[in-house]
Amino acid sequence: MARNSSADSLRLKVVAILATIPGSRVTTYGAIGQAIGRTARQVAHVLANLEPDESRHLPWFRVVAAGGAISSLKLGAVGRRQMERLQNEGIEVTLRGRIIDFASVFWQPRSRASSRPSSRRRP
Repeated sequence: MARNSSADSLRLKVVAILATIPGSRVTTYGAIGQAIGRTARQVAHVLANLEPDESRHLPWFRVVAAGGAISSLKLGAVGRRQMERLQNEGIEVTLRGRIIDFASVFWQPRSRASSRPSSRRRP
């Protein structure tokens, strides 16, 4: 399926930020979206459609929903894999998929120049 240049640009921006998330830290779909002037839903869509090779090499598991919730838990194995990988990095996660002491492990991406600045500020 052919992509349009806007979708390609969004994808490149999301992947660029994803590659910079430090180990043992997490960020949110919304924080990435804020940094690039897009919505959390658009960021989630990009992450949900990573190529298998990208999924192996990029720290997609360090991106969680607002408030530190692991939103992929409803996906079964993917959610369990995300929890396991976070725990392997020393991030504590409840059995219900919430990051313990979320504020202390939250990482805010740097804002990138974008044509659509966002005024929303929330993790």
